[in-house]
Order: sequence, then structure tokens, then C-alpha cells
Amino acid sequence: MEHVTFNSLGTRCAGDLYLPETSDPVPGLVLGHSGVMVKEALAFFAPYFVKAGFAVLAIDYRTVGSSEGEPRGLDYPERQVEDFRSAVSYLQTRPEVRPERIGVWGVSVGGSVAAQAAVLDRRIKCVVVQSPSVWNGWRYLERLLGRAGVHALRDRLQQDWQRRNEGGQSARVPHLTLEGDSVKDTPDMSTRLFPTYRNEKTLDSAEHLLTFAPENLIHRLAPTPLLMIANGGWDPYHMLEEAQSAFAKAGEPKRLAVLPYDVLGLYTGSGLEEATALAIDWFDLHLRRTRLADITPTPTYESVAAMTQ
Repeated sequence: MEHVTFNSLGTRCAGDLYLPETSDPVPGLVLGHSGVMVKEALAFFAPYFVKAGFAVLAIDYRTVGSSEGEPRGLDYPERQVEDFRSAVSYLQTRPEVRPERIGVWGVSVGGSVAAQAAVLDRRIKCVVVQSPSVWNGWRYLERLLGRAGVHALRDRLQQDWQRRNEGGQSARVPHLTLEGDSVKDTPDMSTRLFPTYRNEKTLDSAEHLLTFAPENLIHRLAPTPLLMIANGGWDPYHMLEEAQSAFAKAGEPKRLAVLPYDVLGLYTGSGLEEATALAIDWFDLHLRRTRLADITPTPTYESVAAMTQ
């Protein structure tokens, strides 16, 4: 694994580049986490793809982890879309990577960020979304918080807006506040495991989540292949209904795999292995082996005349 940096619209971003042991160029993958989680957490997933023969770039978004950018902890999905695309540009400069065969993989809201990047950037040839969560930010937060909760959030955002308009900074709020015995300690554990992780973000990040709606664009993704790997067990944060709604609007080729695991089930153990096996099969078929569309040469008088003889 090599620590690298790449430029994202003028800001230095950090990445961990994992390369398989081969002398031939291989397809490349950009891996992105959710929110302000850090690239070190992607070390659970990257080795599976490297063992399968893919070059992997796990990234920190701007203002997160080892990447630069101020203020820290801007959880803006539309900026993270740009960081995915900048990471693709970086991978295309690496001689170990086949520049015409690059895919993206994202977990939780990082999955919908990856999908929107692929809608906008046709250099991305394949998409895998694991534990998808946010496809329409307003709807997602209403499902998570209730309408009264979103109303209270909007009041806080209005006060935060006024503070920023008067020259102040957005308030700092927790990145993760989880309920349930199996997940409530996850933020503290992440802080202990990953030294660059901070369980906080700017409050105005919620405004950017409210207006983030990649479901409205997902029908534009085709013909780029899309695999969604969703949780079928108890999971109040990666809601199956959100995945199904977006998947129904996506074009072919596509696949929705619903696995019988709960909220943490695809992050560890047999669930992790099953999910990554599905992703590897999808990337192997649609990124490594599928023929890419050819560019037809501009006809000339001589070439057309030769066809008539």
C-alpha cells in the first residue's frame, strides 16, 4: 500500500493506493466511505479487490482525515462527487492502471455519491454501491427523524445560517449519533481505531444532505453497469426502501442484491465476504471482461469509396 496525494480542484487530497502483484496494467477502482469517515476504514474492503487483481485507491474527501481543506468536516455530498472524479483523474496517470477501465465503489451515502459521479463522468465504467442509504436527502431524513425532527432541524439550520451570514462559523455537531445496542459504540470505536477520524462535522452539512437527491439523476447512469448490495435485516440507517426506490429508476444493466444481514452485517465477517464477492464478480464481468464501446473513425472519401468496391 502506498500513501499518495492527488489534486481535487485545487485542494490536496490523500489516498491509499493498493496494487496487485503483477507487471501488467490492471483495471482500477476508487473506494469512498460515507460522510466524514476516513480512508483507513476502507482497509477492511480494499484487500479483497486487490487479491482479485484490481488496483484500488481509497480516498479521504476534502476537509476529512489526511486531506487538506478548511473548515474541517464539510460533509457536502456534491463536493465528494468531485473528489471521486478527481481520484479517477489521478488513477488515469498511474502506469499500473488501465485508464479506460476504472470503476467506483462506495458504502452508505458514499455509494450514492459514487453513483452520481458516474452519472456525470463517463470515464467511470462500472459502479457498486454497498449498504446504500441516501438517494433523496429530504425523504431520507424524514424517514430517519420524522417530520417533526426535520422541522426542528430546519429551525437550527435557520439560526446557523444567520450566524454564518453575520460572519460566524457553522456550529460543530456529531457526525454519527447511533441508537441500538449493536451500533451505539461505533463512533467511539472508530475514533480509537482511526487516529485521523473526528466524529464531528459542520451543521450546515445537513443543508447539503437535504438537497442531495441522486435518485433524480440515476436514470442517466445507463448504460454504465450498476450493482446495489443492500441489507435485508434490521437497519434503520441503510433503509431498503431507499435502495429499492432508486434502483427502480435506474436503467440496465443493473442488479439489486438484498443480503440477510443487519446494520453492521456487511462490514464484518461472512457478510463482508459475501458482499465483496458479489462486487468482485460484477467488476470482473463489467469492468475487466466486457468490451468497451468503440469510437467509430470519422469517414473519409477514400474509406467510404473502398466499401463500395
